Amino acid sequence: MPGPWTIVAIVTATQMIVAMSNVILPTIAPKLAEVLGVSPVLIGYQVSLTFGAATLATIFGGNAVLRYGAARTTQIAMLCCAAGMMLFAFPNIPAIALGSVAIGAAAGMVNPAAAHLLVSHTPGARRNLMFSIKQTGVPVGGVVMSLTAPAIAVTFGYQWSLLAVGVFALIVLALIQPHRKAWDADRGAAGKEKRATFGGVPLVVRTPGLRWISLVAMIFSGIQRCVMSFTVIYLVAEKNLGLIEAGVLFSVVQVGGSVARICWGWLADRLRSSIAVLAIIGVVAAASILAMLHVDMSNKLLIYIIFFVLGATSLGWNGVFHAEGARLSPPGLVSMVAAGTTFFVFGGVLLGPALFAMVYGVLQSYSQTFQLMMIPSLIALVLLEAARRATPREKA
Repeated sequence: MPGPWTIVAIVTATQMIVAMSNVILPTIAPKLAEVLGVSPVLIGYQVSLTFGAATLATIFGGNAVLRYGAARTTQIAMLCCAAGMMLFAFPNIPAIALGSVAIGAAAGMVNPAAAHLLVSHTPGARRNLMFSIKQTGVPVGGVVMSLTAPAIAVTFGYQWSLLAVGVFALIVLALIQPHRKAWDADRGAAGKEKRATFGGVPLVVRTPGLRWISLVAMIFSGIQRCVMSFTVIYLVAEKNLGLIEAGVLFSVVQVGGSVARICWGWLADRLRSSIAVLAIIGVVAAASILAMLHVDMSNKLLIYIIFFVLGATSLGWNGVFHAEGARLSPPGLVSMVAAGTTFFVFGGVLLGPALFAMVYGVLQSYSQTFQLMMIPSLIALVLLEAARRATPREKA
């Protein structure tokens, strides 16, 4: 039986692959649009289609883990990523749409499977740390694509960057196979009565602690996606930075998110309170957004510190949240809860940028729209207090 760190490495790699699959087309959008003969702005519809499919897939992800096992479900997700890359390689819109659905399906399955593996095969005392390490795969995957995919697309053609991700997915699929029997020994043990038509969503909704932290996650994920979607635009349009300089600052945001996830997980384990750490993250994230809006752009050191902290908070909360969801899960239903909570996370991804765009349409100011994000931040703190009151400090 492989040790817990082998499992952590595998699930972190799967997070990287799904993240790379999600961001690769937006990263090479100008080159792809040139090949297709369309406007690059249409990539927004591809992102919405991907996360729409992911939101629906979370409903079935938990059931898939119970029926087929977490390892097999992870392999299916990797196969979906490889299929998505293959479909993206065809230069026509219908193939790209089908590939987006495949990538979304992978995103909906990978989190429930990873949660089940981590809870079943790693020590509970290090759960926040291990979940946070797993979640570093998301920003790391984004950084890797940002640094490599455009250069590969311009130098060799965009299909080669797709091929690299597809091969990576198949390699991880193969690495799982020797351990599948051991990791999936508990498949089917929960019984059919624990599977649900709408997956883990009803379970999360009717459980107070899970319900409140899932609503917090919806708010945090909406803020995260707004930071990722509009920070560069804001810096160029209202701070008069060049696109390259704005891109560098955005890479600092992603690096901050990568590094901090492990630190937040360590802190949550030391404090033995994920909710307290989530509250700290929410307060500091709101403060860093305000600092971003009012900082003197000539002070380069301060700017880099602010953007690092912005990433550390607005992108760094995921691992602690998923660990808390696992802690509150009924026995044998970790994958179902992970699927249900991820449904809310993806809901925030879908709603956040759309609401930001609607408010910007009224205010015509990115800075004023960012400032209004203080309102959902305050709501999140109220919800965290409700979660604290509804959940026990310790759980056997």
